[in-house]
Amino acid sequence: MSVAPRPALDPERFETALLKAELSEDEAEIIDHIRYIGVFNELSLRQSLSLASKPPALYKLCKACTKIGAHIANDFSEMMSWSQTQSDDQIAWHGNLICSIAYTCDGRKLQPEDGTSLYHTFAVHRELFNGLESS
Repeated sequence: MSVAPRPALDPERFETALLKAELSEDEAEIIDHIRYIGVFNELSLRQSLSLASKPPALYKLCKACTKIGAHIANDFSEMMSWSQTQSDDQIAWHGNLICSIAYTCDGRKLQPEDGTSLYHTFAVHRELFNGLESS
């Protein structure tokens, strides 16, 4: 499967939506963390933030993205359409609002199904990554 061009998000609109989203403490912590770290998987996210295994951290990420997406409905809809085209099952994943599956240098998804990693590995969208910002 080829990677279709991803719609880019306007970082300022995203920040405004993030402030309006009324995220739970866990959801806000997950969003802040992944935007800082850039690349993550379920296990690394749970371990870094000392989260319980239930509900899964990726579930909490999806809930946060849905709340954020409600405040940038057109962008969210466009991203979910793109997300659906990238899914092997043609199902949109709400986490794709802020990140997407990472790929090897050979263009293979970093996921157990492809034999490339133990966990699905995700990368934050370039325009939302803030790990290199100086404070």
